[in-house]
This record gives sequence, C-alpha cells and structure tokens, in this order.
Amino acid sequence: MTHTSPSLKDANRVRRLKDTFTRHTVRLGGVMVLVTLLLLFFYLLTVVLPLFHQASMTPTGRFSVPTPATPHFIGADNREQLVYALDDSGTLTVARRPLQVDQVATVMLARNLSDIPRPAMATVPATAPFMAVEIKPGQVGVWQLRFRAEYGDSTSVLPKLRRMAAFPLPVILDSSALRQLALAVPDSLHGENIAPVLVAVTHTQELVLYRSGRIERHSLSEPVDNIALSPDGQRLFVRQGSTLTVWRIHEQQMAVRETINLANVVESPVQAMTLLAGGRSLMLHHQDGGLSQWFDVVKSGQPSLTEVRLFQPAKGKFVASPELHRKSIAVADEQGGLSLLHATSEKQRYFAAMLDTLPQAMAFSPRAQALITATDGVWQWFAVDNPHPEVSVHSLWEKVWYEGYAEPQYVWQSTSADDTFEAKLSVVPVIFGTLKVALFALVFAVPMAIGAAIYTAYFMSSGLRKVVKPTVETIEALPTVIIGFLAGLWLAPWVEQHLPTVFLLLLMVPLCLLGLSMIWRMIPRYVRRRLPDNAQILVIIPALLLIALVAWQLGPWLEHLWFGGDARRFITHELGIGYDQRNALVVGIAMGFAVVPTIFSIAEDAIFSVPPHLKSGALALGATHWQTLTRVVLLTASPGIFSAVMMGLGRAVGETMIVLMATGNTPIMDWNLLEGLRTLSANIAVEMPESEVGSSHYRVLFLTAFILFVFTFVFNTLAELVRQRLRDKYSNL
Repeated sequence: MTHTSPSLKDANRVRRLKDTFTRHTVRLGGVMVLVTLLLLFFYLLTVVLPLFHQASMTPTGRFSVPTPATPHFIGADNREQLVYALDDSGTLTVARRPLQVDQVATVMLARNLSDIPRPAMATVPATAPFMAVEIKPGQVGVWQLRFRAEYGDSTSVLPKLRRMAAFPLPVILDSSALRQLALAVPDSLHGENIAPVLVAVTHTQELVLYRSGRIERHSLSEPVDNIALSPDGQRLFVRQGSTLTVWRIHEQQMAVRETINLANVVESPVQAMTLLAGGRSLMLHHQDGGLSQWFDVVKSGQPSLTEVRLFQPAKGKFVASPELHRKSIAVADEQGGLSLLHATSEKQRYFAAMLDTLPQAMAFSPRAQALITATDGVWQWFAVDNPHPEVSVHSLWEKVWYEGYAEPQYVWQSTSADDTFEAKLSVVPVIFGTLKVALFALVFAVPMAIGAAIYTAYFMSSGLRKVVKPTVETIEALPTVIIGFLAGLWLAPWVEQHLPTVFLLLLMVPLCLLGLSMIWRMIPRYVRRRLPDNAQILVIIPALLLIALVAWQLGPWLEHLWFGGDARRFITHELGIGYDQRNALVVGIAMGFAVVPTIFSIAEDAIFSVPPHLKSGALALGATHWQTLTRVVLLTASPGIFSAVMMGLGRAVGETMIVLMATGNTPIMDWNLLEGLRTLSANIAVEMPESEVGSSHYRVLFLTAFILFVFTFVFNTLAELVRQRLRDKYSNL
C-alpha cells in the first residue's frame, strides 16, 4: 500500500491551485481582449452611424408678419431671433420671434412708388444680406442688412440697415424702366468700400451692366425670362425661352461665352433658375417638377456649361431655395410636399407633405438649422436637422462629379482656402493608397525575408545563425519614425538624383543572385564538400558590393546617354509620367526594410522548427537538399510562413509614421510607382487634429478608422482560416 507524505500532498495542492489560477487568469485575459475589441468596434460605430441618418424637419411655429406686398425675399439672422422680408413694393420688414405687434419695423427702400409701382430688385443671400432696389428710373440703391448682438442678461439681436450707395443705370426713362435686376458684391468681405456688380434688363430688352463705375449696354433680340449673376460677378446667365446664354464679365468687357438651346438638351421646359451656394452650379427648374444641375466642364481647353444631374423632387409647379454654404436645396411643390436634396451626394435627404399651399417665398436660416416659408402673410418655421447632407454611400464609395471637374472621380479633399469650397470625402483614394503601399512593401520585403529565413534556418551553420538571427530581429526594434525620417529627408532626394542607379540595382541584384546560384550548382559536389561552411556568403557579399559599384558607375553614364543627362526631366516631360519626390518607390523600400524583420523572424522559426526526422528521412530516401526543402520543409512550415507574410501585411497596412513622412500624402489613385499616395492611417494622423468635433469631416475620419479596423479583423480571420487549413493538410508529413 502506497502512502503519500503530507509535504507531497501540500505540494500537489499548491500546484493545482497555481494551475487553476493560471488557467482562469489566461481565460480572463482572452475574454478582456475580446471585450476591448468589441468596445472599440461599437464606439467607432456610434461615431460613424450619424453620418447616414436621414434629415428631419419639424414645424415649430406659425405666425403672421404684415407686409405691404408679396414677399420677394425672406430670411433670418444668424441667431434666429429676427425674421425679415423684402416685398414687391420695395419695403423691408423686420420682426422679432416670437412675434409681437410692437416688434415689427418696416423701411421703405424704394421711393417715388407712383413712378415705379413695382420696382425691380435683387438680393445677395448672406449672413448680412445685400439688397438692390430700383429707387427711380435709371437708378438703383444698394443696402446691407446687418445684425448686432447686445449682451446683457440675455443676448439680443438688433437690426441695422446700412445704405451703401445709389448707382446710375442710364436707361430710357419710363414708368417701368427695369424689368429684372441682378446683384453681386464680390468685394464685400474686404472692407466698407464695396464694389457691386449690377446687371439690369430694361423694358426695351436691353442688358445694362454696371461695374466699377463703368456702364456697358447690349441689345437683346428676345424677351428675357430669368437672369442670374454669380457671386464673383464674372458670369451672367440669361434665359430667353428655351435659349440659355452664358456671358463672361471682365473689367475690360462683357461678352457672350456660349449659347445653349435647352430644347435640344432637356425634355421639360424651364420655368425658373437658381444658383447653388458658391455660384458655380446653376439649378434649372422644369415645368414637370424636375430640377437639373449645370456647371462648367472644361472641354477642349474651354469651359462649357454642362448638365450633370437631374432630380425629380416634385410634380408640377414648385419653388426651391438653396442653403447659404452647402449644396443642399429645399423644394416645396403645389401639392404641399416639402423635400431636402443634396446635389453632390445625389440624395433626397427628406420628404413629407407638410404645407397647405405653394409658398410665395422660402429661405434657409444662415446656419441651415431652420427653413422659413411665407404665404399670404402667414409664415411657417421648420426646425431642420440635416448635419451631414454631403455624405452618402454614393459620395463615399462611388465616383462623384464635383464642380469644376471634367468627369466623375474619386476625390479626397477635405479642406480649402476657398469659402465656396465643397468637401470631397471619398474614402476610395485612401483605401487604394493603403493597398498600394502594402503591395509595394511586400513585393520588396517578402522575397528578401523568406529567402533569408530559408537560408538561415536550413543552410546556415548553427554558430553563424546565433549571430545573424538576433541581429535581424534587433532591427525590428528600430523606431519607425527614424525610418520615415531617413526615407523622407535622405532616401527620397537620393533616389531622385540617382534614378538610373536605383533601377539598375533593382534589376541587377536579383539577376546576380540567380546567376551565382546557377554557378554554385555547376561546381562539382566533391569540390563543394571541401569548401568551408557558409562559403556562399563569402562569395555573395563581395558580388553584391561589386554589383552596387557597377550600378553606381553605369547610372550616370546611362542617364547622359539615354535621358539627356536628366532622368527626372525625361520621365516627366518626354514620357509624360508624373513624378513626386516622395513616392511609392521610396515608401516601398522604407516600408520593406521595416517589414523584413517581422516576416524573417516568424518564417525562420517556422522553418527551423520542422522536425529533423522529416529532413533526415527525405535525404535517406535519396532526395536532394533542394527537393527536401521544397517538398518537405517548406510544405510543413507553410502555415508559419503564411502567418509571417500576414503579419508583414498587417504591419504595412497599419503603419503610420513611415508613410506619413515618405509618401507626400497625396490622395490620388494611380499605380505609378513614382507618384505619391495617402493611406488610411496617415490620413487620420494628418487630418484628425484639424477636424471639427462632430463635423462630417470628423466622422468620416472615424469611418476610415472603422474601415481599417474591420479590414484588419476580416483579413486576419481569413488568414487564420488559411493557416489552419495548411496546418491540417501538412501536419501528417
């Protein structure tokens, strides 16, 4: 009968407790990792999902504003405390919300109404709008309505009307001198002294231009239905029935740029036209309820007004009002329907039957947080929640035709110095850049790393392996910011100055290694057996140094012989290939250098861990070392080698500092090795500090982080499935 001593029982009990504690600790750690990943996933999702929420409009007030005539233009101040209307009699009415009788003020802008029963007028919608009104035949007055905030117990906004000037338009004196009027104030942001541009259509069908004190007149052959003047005062659109004429306005002269016969282009006749925010797009209102967007497209070196999109927001007659700063537009039809569109994203953000009749006037508040309609003195106020109209599945993932572009393109351009700029937030260019840099890095790193791993684990002597393997793995600890710094400030200029040498090296080094391999196999076996271990290295290293020296000497000679002494200029000017100093070639070399240690270390461990009896058995059956390597060792180690490549791919996809400093960060889609790029991680690092929290730009950056997270997760999952299948397939060798 066997007896166990008390000390042994205690030791076993302690060991079991340690095993149990360790098992539960490891399990808890694994669960916490999964919980952390899920929390990160759902946090990113909560930031991204608001991008795709539909807009909403909620009626929040109905009130009456007494105006002498039908409102021509309405609006609100920036704080949405005041509403105002310029009616057809030339009277400006300002009222405070909530409306009280003693808080309504009217100012008569047009004078001598007996001479001008219905004056021509024009407005420039803005936070502080400009208004031009015909005050007497041949003279137009310009005013600006400003708002001043007074701070006390509560902030109160007070209106202030400023008379700018009266500008002469020499016309034939008549009780109805001007039929239509258009105004642009391009210099309004540069001080008190504005330089307005006025365009008028007279009752005698004459087009009169006033600009910088100069007056120009042009006779028209047909009656004018609508005119629209761009905010910069350089383009005038004149519609005469089915004919649309685009005038170019310069300080020197005013001339017709092009004439378009709309009957040959559109199916439904045009009844009105509106300029979108920025004045680059013209929206034509069609009688069937259609709304078409037109902007300039360069054709044969000249801009041409082109129909780009067609919407069908209504049926029959409608009115439309654009936002002040975005490409959104509200449409109200005679059936009472009210909809919100965004031109660039080609998406209807909202639609509901909310109106009793067709409004006489409609406008957004300056911050687009409210929509105001006016009909027969009854005003309605709608609270608008439309924070991200420019973002849609189409704008993120498909080609979009932006203003000023010749065709639909994938574009990432989030900011610009131009106030009329529209953010372009396609994620395709940065995804493309991520895949491009990963591909070029792996093309550079995988052959070198796998080849070095095979030689180190299978052919190299154990003594030398103990030195080489730790040395290569130490390189992995080198900070990537140092690699990026050297690549951007030293390698990129050096490559630009020695392009022929670089390409000679990329061509000659692989050929040299293949040639040395063939020569080594031609040496008789009994001679190779007498050579010392690692004799190949004693040959390869001097040969590679010699090849580098030959390329260094041949590069300038070839550059002078074939490229006229300047390879960079030959590539860009003669071949028409774009070249950026910090390009995919530079980042491929730098990233490959950073990825090689990761792939080498894992692949070398996998090859070295192949059981020795498999190699010995193959050799004993008569297989050569090469046959044993290719048909036994590599197949057995293939799961580990595949994992090594996947780890290298993950490192390349998620790398930030190297691509940030060595690629130029140009989000373009081009497989050209000599062009720059921008990756997902670098894009986040560059633009997140300057993005406004909660803005569309901010949330799209989180979307790119979410895409990177999902891409890494899915790709690693697929890689693990492939690795498991390889392991199951070759585990019985």
